[in-house]
This record gives sequence, structure tokens and C-alpha cells, in this order.
Amino acid sequence: MKAIIYHEVGEVDVLKFEDVDTPEIGDDEVLVRVKAASLNHLDLRLRAGKSPRPVELPHIGGVDVAGDVEAVGKNLTDLSPGTRVVIDPTVKTPKGPSVIGVNFHGGFAEYMKVPASNVVPIPDEVSYDDASTLPICYVTAWYGLYDRGAMQKGETVLIHAAGSGTGSAAVQVAKEGGAYVIATAGSDEKLEKVKELGADATINYNTSDFAEEVKNITEGKGVDLIFDQVGASAWDNNLKSLKATGRILLIGVVGGGQTTFNFGPVIMRDLSVLGVTVFNAPRQNLINVINLVSLNRFKPVIDRTFPLSEAAQAQKMLEDRSQFGKVILNP
Repeated sequence: MKAIIYHEVGEVDVLKFEDVDTPEIGDDEVLVRVKAASLNHLDLRLRAGKSPRPVELPHIGGVDVAGDVEAVGKNLTDLSPGTRVVIDPTVKTPKGPSVIGVNFHGGFAEYMKVPASNVVPIPDEVSYDDASTLPICYVTAWYGLYDRGAMQKGETVLIHAAGSGTGSAAVQVAKEGGAYVIATAGSDEKLEKVKELGADATINYNTSDFAEEVKNITEGKGVDLIFDQVGASAWDNNLKSLKATGRILLIGVVGGGQTTFNFGPVIMRDLSVLGVTVFNAPRQNLINVINLVSLNRFKPVIDRTFPLSEAAQAQKMLEDRSQFGKVILNP
């Protein structure tokens, strides 16, 4: 089979489109013919050697995958070839979660093998491309806003980097839950698209101080909840943007992973800082978002699709942050 594989870490040129052996499945595993695999910044960090989850080389990445069951292990009776599925990338182990596409070869290939317990059927009305956007981005949004952030109807939520795959998902999840959404992005063009997703107010973080804009939008009250994929560079303004008893969800660190922590405002204003790791999310979250996509209540945002052979170009697009929403590879 064809696959995108890298034998060393580095820039996008380490990605090679090569022939590799088709995986042989075990008795409790499933062989999936990949139809769509969406890219995440995790894939880029792994390839560049910048992730705290180093991979064993050579490696085939790809965490978010949808396709057809091609073959099943002999112990399996409730799955049959031809079943349309999306892959839950989290493999539960006694030592904690392992991740398909990280600890095991992933879906940037024509075929992949996974434990049978990690395939989730998708209805015919959900496309492979749409399904491949769900496990990381939409589950992160759902798990973060509801399970970790305890978001309530009528609360005001600030969503950073709303033009990203996870950000655009979070806007839709927050609106579905009845929140008032303030979204940030780095260009007016992206902000126009964010408004189409339902954002109530938008802020260009490259041309304005988002804390001041939040103050103006909320008439000085601040927000209840912040969905933050940025990290260090947004930290001080995040604290200024929260109302008393507000919560910050730490999703990612594209703006830096370390900063000086001033305990005073957190203590004096009863603020909560909550980490969000999608690989701890329950399987039911993925099922929830699949159902809502099938009902057209969520619409995954896909900027562009590439053939598998152009994975380097696709990853470069994500690195340059020129996309709005998700970038997909189709074997």
C-alpha cells in the first residue's frame, strides 16, 4: 500500500510517499481502508520532533481517520466488511491512554489497523471527510466546554483562534449549548466566516487588544469561560477578560507553553484554570457529535482536500495557518 512515512524528524520534506506493507490484523483488530484523514497540529509537532509524545521511527502519522472496514479479526462478530466508520484515536490501557497515529501507525495511508473497540460506525448522511474532522476538534470542543468547563446556557464564552479546526468546532458547540460567543481570529476574512458559524461578536487579535475589546463587548462584565488554544501569549489578557468565578480552558500552546503566573488575580477573583486533554474524553462525546452532524446541527468546516501524495503541501498549509477550518488528505 501507499503511505506517508517519515524516517527522521524535521521539516515537511522528511515526509515520503512510499510503498509499505499492508498491516496484518490480529484476532481483535480491524483493517480499515482509509477514505479521509484530517490534519492536526499534533501531526506537525510529531513530525518536527517537538511533541512531548515522541514517536518511534519510521512513523506513519494521522490521528483523525474515517473509512470502510476492509477485514475483521476472527474473534469479531459484530462488525462486517463495508461498514463505514470513524476511528476513536484513544486506546485505553492500564497505564493510561495510547493514541493511534502517535503510539501506533496512523491513517496517512491507504490502510490502517486498529483495535475493533476503536471503530465507531457513521451514518450514510455523514461524509468521510466530515467524519474525519470529528475525533480531535469536535470532541475537544465538547469535552472542554461541557465536561471540563461546565458551560451553561446563557453564559458568555470567548473562543480564541476560531478560524482553526478546533476553534470553528468550538464556536458551533458553544452556540448549540446556548452560549453568547465572542470569537477571535487573526484576519477580518476569517472573522467574517466565523460570524457565519454563529459567533455573536468577533475580535481581530492582530489589530486590537482583545481584553479591551472584550470589556467593550460585555460592558465591563467580562466573560464566564475562555476556550484557549493559544497559551502563554494570551495569558495576561485572558485574566483581564474573565469575570469573577470565570474559568479558563487550556487547550493548546501555539502561543507558548510557559509564562509568569500571577497567583493574585486567580485567588482574589475565584478564577479556575482547567487543562483539557482530548484523549481523556469519554467515547460518548464522539457519538454525540456524530449524531449532531447527521442532523445538520454541526457542519464541519473544511478548507481544502489534498491527495495523500501531497501531504507535505497540506502540512505546510497548516503550518502557515492560512487555512480556515480543516485540511483533509484523501488516499
